[in-house]
Formats: sequence, C-alpha cells, structure tokens
Amino acid sequence: MIYKNKINFSVEAPRQVKKEGVVVIPFAQEKDIFSKHAFLYLPERMREFLKKTIPLVKIQKSHFFDTPDGSVMCVSMEKDITSRKWFVLIRTILQTLKTSKKSSAVIFLDDFYIADFSIFECARQIATNMVLSDFDFSREFKEIPKEGWHDIKKITLFAKDKKTQDAVKQGIIIGEETNRARYLSNLPGGEVTPATLISVAKEIAKFSKVKLIVLDEKKLKAEGAGGILGVARGSKEKPYLCALEYRSDPKLPEVHLVGKGVTFDTGGLHVKPGDSMNDMYLDMSGGASVLSAVALFARLQIPANIVALVPAVENMVSGESYRPGDILKTISGKTIEVGSPDAEGRIIVADAIDYGKKHFNPRAIIEFSTLTGAVMAALGTKASGLFTSDERLVPPLYSAAEKAGDYAWHLPLWDEYAEDIKSHVADIWNVGKSRYGGAMHGAQFLWEFAKPIPFVHFDIAPRMVTDGADGLQKGSLGYGVKLLFELFSNFGQFKKIIS
Repeated sequence: MIYKNKINFSVEAPRQVKKEGVVVIPFAQEKDIFSKHAFLYLPERMREFLKKTIPLVKIQKSHFFDTPDGSVMCVSMEKDITSRKWFVLIRTILQTLKTSKKSSAVIFLDDFYIADFSIFECARQIATNMVLSDFDFSREFKEIPKEGWHDIKKITLFAKDKKTQDAVKQGIIIGEETNRARYLSNLPGGEVTPATLISVAKEIAKFSKVKLIVLDEKKLKAEGAGGILGVARGSKEKPYLCALEYRSDPKLPEVHLVGKGVTFDTGGLHVKPGDSMNDMYLDMSGGASVLSAVALFARLQIPANIVALVPAVENMVSGESYRPGDILKTISGKTIEVGSPDAEGRIIVADAIDYGKKHFNPRAIIEFSTLTGAVMAALGTKASGLFTSDERLVPPLYSAAEKAGDYAWHLPLWDEYAEDIKSHVADIWNVGKSRYGGAMHGAQFLWEFAKPIPFVHFDIAPRMVTDGADGLQKGSLGYGVKLLFELFSNFGQFKKIIS
C-alpha cells in the first residue's frame, strides 16, 4: 500500500560524514552554519570550501552546494522557530530533496532541536513529518513515468543517544497510520463504500487482536438505529456500524472515539450544488482517522481503554431517499425531525453515540466529523473547531493539538444553542432555526445525544484537506490521528478530569 513508509531511516552516533547523502545544515544567519554539528563533522576540504563560498552566495530558503567530497543543503531556520513552522520546515526539506532528485540525506539531530520538544520528541517528529511529506496519493492512479518515480531512499540521523532509534521507529509508525487515514479518505467514492470501511476495520482487528463488532442492516434494524438506516435509504450500498474495542489497560477510564463515515455525500434530496459535491468522497475522513488511530494504538501498545465507533453510509439521491420533514427514531428512542437531508452526518453519529452508551460504559466521548461548512466560515482552513461540554478538558486537548500539528480552536457549546434546534413535532431538529451559528448547532445536536457523558466534538471540515501552507501533497490531512496519539500518550490531566 502506498501509505507504507518507503524511506530507510538510520540512526548513528555522530561521526565524520562520508559520501552518504546530502548533509542538511539549518541556519538563522549564514555565520551560524560554521558552528553547526553537521558542519563540524564535514571533511576538512568541504568545510574550507563552504567557508570561502557561502559569503559569496545569498541564500534564501535553501541552497545546495555540490563538491567532489559530497553535497550540502543549507536551509533557513529561524532562531526561535515555532513548532508550527518547524513541522513545515521538516516536510519542505524532504520535498526539496525529492524535487532536486536527491536520494539520501544526513541530519544531525542536535542542529534541529527546538525547545517545544525533548530531543527524543524531535527525532520522532522528524521521522513522522518526513513520512507524511513523502506520501503522494497521485501515484495510486497516475501512469508511472518512463524514468520511474523518484524516491528518497535513506535518511541518516546522527544522534548521541542510542534510544533515539526507538523514537524514530515510533515516528515512522505514527506517519504510516496518519497516511493510512489520508489514503482511505483520498480514495474516490466509487472505490470506498460503507462495506469497504468495514473491511478496513476487519483488517485492523485481524493484525492487532482488537475486538470487532459489526452491525449490518439487519442488526441495525434490531437495534432501532433509525438514524443510520434513514440516511442510507437512498443508496444501494448497505449501511453498517462497527465498534472496535482496544483495551490494553482496562483499568483506565473507557473513552469512546466516534468518527463519521459518510463514504459519499450528495446532500440527499437537498442536492449539493456544482463544485460543492466534488470532494464529498472525503466526508468519511473522521471515520478513517478513528480507524487509523486504533491501528496506531495497537501497533505502539499505547495504554488505553477505547471503544471506536464508525457509522458507515452513503447519502444518495433516489426514490427511496429520506425526505425533509421525515422523523427518524434513534437507538436511544430520541426522535429527529429532518430539516435537511444534507445534515446527515450528525444523524448517523447520534446513533453511534447511542450504541456506545447502550452497550458499553464510556467515561468520555471524543468525536471527529466533517460536520459543517459554517465552521470554515468562522475559522478558515487553519484549525478545526473544538467543542466540549467540560471546559476543563480544553487545556489537555489544546496541548495535544499543538504537539501533533492538528490545530484546533475552542468554540462555544452553550445551552442557549439548544433552543435553536428544538422541533415542534420531534425531540430534536437536525438543523438550526437561524442560518447563523451552524457549527454550534451541529455540536449542540451531538451533545444532546452524548449527555451526560463528558463530550468532545472536533468539527474537522476546515482541516479535511491540506492547504498550501502545510508542506504536504494535496488531499486529505489525516486529521486527528496524531492528536489522539499525543492525548493518550500524556493522558494524566484528561484522565483526572473524566475519572
């Protein structure tokens, strides 16, 4: 699979560099180059050459110096660079090496250390972000060029501590599982159906010994999952709900991860106009990230007690499609008046939340979905919307988001918004009475089903795909996989609040 890492990462103790790849040297000012570890370990002739040549060259973002003794890539790195810019720098280094047809590179870890992370975290992040940067979904369907695809074959990381190797291995796995989410989300709607998502869940369960429960149409009817069944009515593809149980430490509080799995969204009878439908194969991004997070946790044996729930449907147009004004009865017995068939994600997620509460014992629910366009009007494309029923959860969630590079911004989940989604004929309406505040209406809708369990909702529509500033290939971002790793790897504060 193309999401698997192709780069050979090697960790060695610092030594003089031989002709084993481009030596990458970061600098804030050109004079800084001559004090970097990478420079000091170059052969003497190369050091003398650079001392004479660099003052004659005005280096912008990066510059290659090729000599008979080897190559050097000098890259601009601010003195007090933020982690946000640092992530992009690492990704850009790999992209520059690829476009310059280089095959291998050498990095001295100490040269790239930043205060936001420990030295081992820096090593892990370098590996993760290079694996992310190397992922190129376009290879899945494009014809192979005559000269073949150019790949980076090896990255050598010089580090003083042998334990760095473990951090790099961990970083590779994080990158691979984030790329799994990106790969699944990028696949066309004709390639990924609800049944496909279930096959992925089965694959994960098989290799990781995670317990899997699959509810097909018959079992969904037996559960009374009228939300999932109602949304799926318009498609020939049958709906599913899957639950993956990962319990490496059952003593920890049980946390439910819920991911929206709409494998294609036409908008139903409220058909999406023109270009608005083109990228709706990505509407299962939340589900892809939740499945990939479980795979990541299993591979790294992260201490956790998790149930991951993914409702999988298509929202299509046909004579069988559910209609505006329909009333759907969910697993909990709560009824939903359909104000818009294009607000289908919250309906299927409601049933998933209900199923989890009915059959398990959640102490917290964390949900990921490409839920609203309204959140993009509020935040643009730089951060996902973060909503929570417990304000005390915001600091650990923010911390995890920043360390992961999965940025989020806190928006209100107030009781006042509940008034906007009241129905005259059912328990709840799936849209708001006003065109304003749509992101809050979606979050409040989900909270009505999650109550009274501490609830977190990430509206990931703004980060569904990369933008030009991410330093990654066009397509899915795989949002949430790295965030969940950081949250559960530093679980203390979150655990204390929900226990």
